[in-house]
Amino acid sequence: MDLNGVEITGVKVVNIIEENAQAIESMVNQAIQEIKEQNLILVDIQTTEDNIFLIFGKKHT
Repeated sequence: MDLNGVEITGVKVVNIIEENAQAIESMVNQAIQEIKEQNLILVDIQTTEDNIFLIFGKKHT
């Protein structure tokens, strides 16, 4: 993804340890909805075996 014109404003960490696929999907969808409601954009997603990192930001105007 081209990050020109994008300012990273935060990271949301979703702990997925001991969660099933449906619960993880629900948690990530809820986090994405919260990001959208704040008029931010989802810049990247990183994962480990225990966590999902949602990196969000805003576009420079």
